[in-house]
Amino acid sequence: MQENQSQQSANTEDSGLLDVLVLLAENIRLIIILPLVIGAIALGVSFFLPQTFQSVAVLQADQATASLMIAAPVLDPVIGALGLAKKGALEESRIELRDRIKVVVGRADKLLTLTVSARTALQAQAIANSLIQKTFEESRPKASVLARLKIQLNEAQVRLKNAQDASVGVLKRLESNSSVATGVELAKGYADLLGATGVAQSQVLALEAQIEGLSAAQLVQSPTLPERASQPKKSLIAIGATLAAGLVLLLFIFMRNVFRKSTVSENTSAKLMRIRKSVGLK
Repeated sequence: MQENQSQQSANTEDSGLLDVLVLLAENIRLIIILPLVIGAIALGVSFFLPQTFQSVAVLQADQATASLMIAAPVLDPVIGALGLAKKGALEESRIELRDRIKVVVGRADKLLTLTVSARTALQAQAIANSLIQKTFEESRPKASVLARLKIQLNEAQVRLKNAQDASVGVLKRLESNSSVATGVELAKGYADLLGATGVAQSQVLALEAQIEGLSAAQLVQSPTLPERASQPKKSLIAIGATLAAGLVLLLFIFMRNVFRKSTVSENTSAKLMRIRKSVGLK
């Protein structure tokens, strides 16, 4: 009994699989040709879509510079210089330009990567160059801050000079000294002076960098002139349209087959009911 049931179940499964294969075989041309036609149409349409080009630049800069690069003090002059402003809508123009800009600071290399998108390659490069130049200008300290930094720089330079002079004097005494005890004290003092000299030199370099601001020295890669459009991706559009059309077509074929079977089943049931009523069966 169980063997018969297992055999019937296996036969039913084989029959169901065979029905599917028959259904696919009957519609194989439609399943292959129609998605390919739709994919070809999508590929043709993609040639008429607006193109987007990307210019990429790399700088030695931090997250503060990345935030400055998309701030209004940088964006507004770029909009005015390149004629990107819309009539009476500076805020809207600023938002639109900000959407074209992507700024990422790498965690490992600490490099800032600027990517600018535009309708043409030249425009993308021009916007990137203008953004970098305006960022350089805005990174330089203003009058009051600049005066304070210069005072701090002068003080740091004096400390550096004093530490250097003192270390030279101690070194001469150390070279001419013959006493061991005094030599140990002089060596310790000389090491302390070298440490103070290093600290003062670091302060001088940091203050000089703040006063100078960002410059072309931080530019690792100038904005590129893209040769190919980054958008639209024609091949992906064609493949996606082909696959989507194929899936929709398969779904339609299977749903149509189910509907046909249900219609046949309903007609058969109605005929059997008529026969039973005719012979007086309930």
